[in-house]
Amino acid sequence: MILMVNCSYKSKESNTQFYLEKLKEKVGEGEILSLKQIFKNDIDGFVEHLKHADALVIGAPLYVDGLPAQAVKLLELLYENHRGEFPNLPVYVVSNLGFYEAKQIKHLVDIVRNWCLKMGCTYGGGLAVGAGPMAPCIQKIPFEKILNKDIWRGLSTLATTIQKKETMENYYTKTLIPRIVYLKAAHRNFDKYF
Repeated sequence: MILMVNCSYKSKESNTQFYLEKLKEKVGEGEILSLKQIFKNDIDGFVEHLKHADALVIGAPLYVDGLPAQAVKLLELLYENHRGEFPNLPVYVVSNLGFYEAKQIKHLVDIVRNWCLKMGCTYGGGLAVGAGPMAPCIQKIPFEKILNKDIWRGLSTLATTIQKKETMENYYTKTLIPRIVYLKAAHRNFDKYF
């Protein structure tokens, strides 16, 4: 079973949820939990769930060049209380941000990679999506598959890597909408623009 954790504060209405759902479709299985669910319910129940998982996918938006504070809190709790309990568990990242350039997510994936080293888990790689809010918004237009083709390729690459329990290099991508159009759409509020 693939366990996916949505670390966005917006939970189900978030861009992170959108990307996790698309990944789940491509992997063919998985359970998506929000951090709200994990902290609201018993964290020990989550830990037991994690012990039986085939892989963990951390889905997170970029907040101030890193993970949201709530996600950091979860990683710290796992490190302090459960270090070494998930040997060789493959951990993957799906992250997005409002900026156009996906490379800004590098620090976020480095945080997860370092956490994996300290936990005894295997960092499996990640997908970093720049201009993250655009992909869900442009699904309604006819040529969306062309504009988002590299994002879908990245999700497919990550899904195949997860299915095979392998590792991959981080995949940095964005929608193929020109930067100037993206910025104009961002200033006009994406949903009203498309």
